[in-house]
Amino acid sequence: MLEQSRHLSYSMGYGGEFEKLTPLYKLEQLRTLLPTCINFMDPIFPLSKRVLHNILPRLRSLRALSLSWYEIVELPNDLFIELKLLRFLDLSQTTIEKLPDSICVLYNLETLLLSDCDFLEELPMQMEKLLNLRHLDISNTCLLMMPLHLSRLKSLQVLVGAKFLVGGLRMDDLGEAQNLYGSLSVVELQNVVDSREAVKAKMREKNHVDKLSLEWSESSSADNSQTERDILDELHPHKNIKEVEIIGYRGTTFPNWLADPLFLKLVKLSIDNCKNCYSLPALGQLPFLKFLSIRGMHGITEVTEEFYGSWSSKKPFNCLEKLEFKDMPEWKQWDLLGSGEFPILEKLLIENCPELSLETVPIQLSSLKSFEVIGSPMVGVVFEGMKQIEELRISDCNSLTSFPFSILPTTLKRIRISDCQKLKLEQPVGEMSMFLEELTLENCDCIDDISPELLPTARELNVSNCHNLSRFLIPTATETLYIRGCENVEKLSVAYGGTQMTSHLNIWDCKKLKWLPERMQELLPSLKDLHLYGCPEIESFPEGGLPFNLQQLRIYNCKKLVNGRKEWHLQRLPCLTILIIEHDGSDEEIVGGENWELPSSIQGLIINNLKTLSSQHLKRLISLQYLCIEGNVPQIQSMLEQGQFSHLTSLRSLEIMNFPNLQSLPESALPSSLSLLTISNCPNLQSLPPSSLSELHIYGCPLLKPLLEFDKGEYWPNIAQFPIIEIDRECM
Repeated sequence: MLEQSRHLSYSMGYGGEFEKLTPLYKLEQLRTLLPTCINFMDPIFPLSKRVLHNILPRLRSLRALSLSWYEIVELPNDLFIELKLLRFLDLSQTTIEKLPDSICVLYNLETLLLSDCDFLEELPMQMEKLLNLRHLDISNTCLLMMPLHLSRLKSLQVLVGAKFLVGGLRMDDLGEAQNLYGSLSVVELQNVVDSREAVKAKMREKNHVDKLSLEWSESSSADNSQTERDILDELHPHKNIKEVEIIGYRGTTFPNWLADPLFLKLVKLSIDNCKNCYSLPALGQLPFLKFLSIRGMHGITEVTEEFYGSWSSKKPFNCLEKLEFKDMPEWKQWDLLGSGEFPILEKLLIENCPELSLETVPIQLSSLKSFEVIGSPMVGVVFEGMKQIEELRISDCNSLTSFPFSILPTTLKRIRISDCQKLKLEQPVGEMSMFLEELTLENCDCIDDISPELLPTARELNVSNCHNLSRFLIPTATETLYIRGCENVEKLSVAYGGTQMTSHLNIWDCKKLKWLPERMQELLPSLKDLHLYGCPEIESFPEGGLPFNLQQLRIYNCKKLVNGRKEWHLQRLPCLTILIIEHDGSDEEIVGGENWELPSSIQGLIINNLKTLSSQHLKRLISLQYLCIEGNVPQIQSMLEQGQFSHLTSLRSLEIMNFPNLQSLPESALPSSLSLLTISNCPNLQSLPPSSLSELHIYGCPLLKPLLEFDKGEYWPNIAQFPIIEIDRECM
């Protein structure tokens, strides 16, 4: 059935696709190959060189090919000589830097998609050979300017995302381009002499452009403000426009079209770095505007009622959902129209507006869900009328000395307060009944006490770089706790009363911390994950040991704790599955160290510079599936060279890192169960044992690398059939 297929789609994965696409060797009649991406959280996927060099060139009947979302830096130069029947080619969202010249022999190509290729700098010079190219998308290719030779593509009907550099191209060229669709950027507009030249761009005729960006160089200055306004006036877009961005405009006032209520499709407007302007147009009259960003307006001292269009009977900002003001150092006053109501505004950001005072202005923001104030110390937090507020962020406001936790709206879910050096936590006047999803306190040096009676209940509590904090009482309802860089905390305690819910405890860089909470086993029964990083003064775990339900234990750079591991009693933890120990190699053999045993439940073990790790410790690990050993430790290197890991019959993945003296691995070094092998930074390693791996990753092994070279190396025939091969971050 597969051999007769002409059209094929498949789900993309992270393995380089060699194993998945190997059956295509038999599908020389295939006409369509379209991968689909279902994971947009991490959408860049590796693609094997074996696919690009060995599989795709065999598919000579292909008419449609997509390589979108793949991590491709370059394509084989002769690839398109073999695929000369292509009509549709999608290389969008790739990391490609340059297209091969062979793409110019695709005489049948009708559609070429190159959007969001962030590293693409130029197109081949002979693009005019693409006689049948009708649709070209180069939107969001930030390094690619509009090539002069594209004007010679006589069949081109749709050009999406063009970026015109005024100077390299004349405004006449822009005016003649009637095939523009989607986004259009016009940069270096300081090179436009007067409005007569701007007229030649014929911007009002470009009815298929829905996103327009107009940009002046930041280093340029204007001789005549009226001339600048006239130029911008003639760059008036068509009424179909949806997004407008104006950057570095040099005039003092804006033309009227910017607030034209006849823009019925305009939903997003950004005005950035227009430092000479001293007033804003009546943007409140844009009937369907949803997002408004105003930045770098150094000449603005007051936002007046003109901003709303006070002369109109229409309700201003009727559709506005997100409003941003940033970097306006002279802005002092915000005149609000009527009650200052923005009927459906959900997000408000005020950043680096140091002179703006809003403490006494009754802003009615009944729909507001997120309020963020950064570097604007005179902007008060006024909750009146905020009936749906969910997120509050306050940063770099040194005038903030206290915070009204007890009177906060109960709708709040997330609060983040950072760089407020004068903030103190005070006993609340009333009862705090709210429950937060997340509370973050960062760089607030006047906070010296964290205890439940001072803070609202939060499922996740983050306290970072509060350098005078000395007392820390873990609240009972906190499930996840992060403590970072609080160097004066010496002891942690657990609050009494209620069911203790803490399941994740993360402590980083608390240099004076000596004691973890007493009776942890009893008081933190739900603890599943304990992460200790850079706490050099902790000497031991509490008497009675760690909680029985602990599943993950991670210890990084805690010298005294690791050197005192004799009394850890880890073998008493039946649920422990992940153990990570990163050390400095200062550990010594423990006499009578029967309490330094590892539980058989461990499935993942990462050891860095723990020189006393022995094969005896590993023998009990009958469930071990992942092992990472790191550091120039002679004992561990001997274990590798003597094949002492071969008895780990459950091991699936092995990582070997930073062994500068390791030269070879014997055939017995790898257990037969192993499917994934990673070797990093072993500069003298020059041989690999034969194996039948599913994945091989090699980094920083200069003597081994040429032996594994694609199609040429001595060892290449031994590994060529591995489904996944990665050499120095290149998928082979």
